[in-house]
Amino acid sequence: MKKKFNEGFTLVELVIIMVILGVLAAVAVPRLGSSIDSSEVASEEAVIGSLRSALEVYAMDKVVENSSKSYPSDPFDALDSKSENELKNTSWSFSGGSIYHSRNDGSSQSWSYTQSTGVIN
Repeated sequence: MKKKFNEGFTLVELVIIMVILGVLAAVAVPRLGSSIDSSEVASEEAVIGSLRSALEVYAMDKVVENSSKSYPSDPFDALDSKSENELKNTSWSFSGGSIYHSRNDGSSQSWSYTQSTGVIN
């Protein structure tokens, strides 16, 4: 038996593959970036929705305790301690009546919190 040492890809075939991969990457990267942005917005909406729900549960607990509806000064206090620690130890914070989230792209999103009504805008 004779071995063939000339089998393999030619330089032209390798260049064509590289061009095809480059075109695919040029199309996929912008779409991936917009997917990351939209998923971050959806995540923020989920956290804010959870905060709103937790604030209402907190207020109803206060009604049961002392017959008056009240809200915490820090909206994160309405969450259970595990959730509060997980959020505050990441990119979420509360200061001066506003809830802040630092996004991965370096920008920041904020919502106002009114303690007297428990409303997050």
